[in-house]
Amino acid sequence: MVVGVGVDLVEIGRVERSLERFGDRLVAKLMDPDEAKALPSDAAGRARGVALAIAGKEAASKALGTGWSQGVFWRDVVVERTPSPAVRLKGGARERARQLGSPGRCTTRLGVQGDLAFGEVWLLR
Repeated sequence: MVVGVGVDLVEIGRVERSLERFGDRLVAKLMDPDEAKALPSDAAGRARGVALAIAGKEAASKALGTGWSQGVFWRDVVVERTPSPAVRLKGGARERARQLGSPGRCTTRLGVQGDLAFGEVWLLR
């Protein structure tokens, strides 16, 4: 049974410019250390990876119905891209999922179309 659904689009070029301006500070704000370590090291791959992570995180926050409020923070949603796309909830995000009747299990779809990264997250009971 589906508890919540979230979808998001992110412009990769905008993420690229943000990374040029803020670098690792941006990554540290959005991602936990293990998630950040999994990013590619080349600039284009890194921007694409961060854009996919943002899209997945935003989609998850929408599926939770909170956005970035009610104790749900960016680093509470971990986006894993390998071996297949997945969102793992921890902290406030996991707690919110439990309040909605979900153990935090999600179906996740991430991808790129042109200059857009997209994320789709289904929070399941």
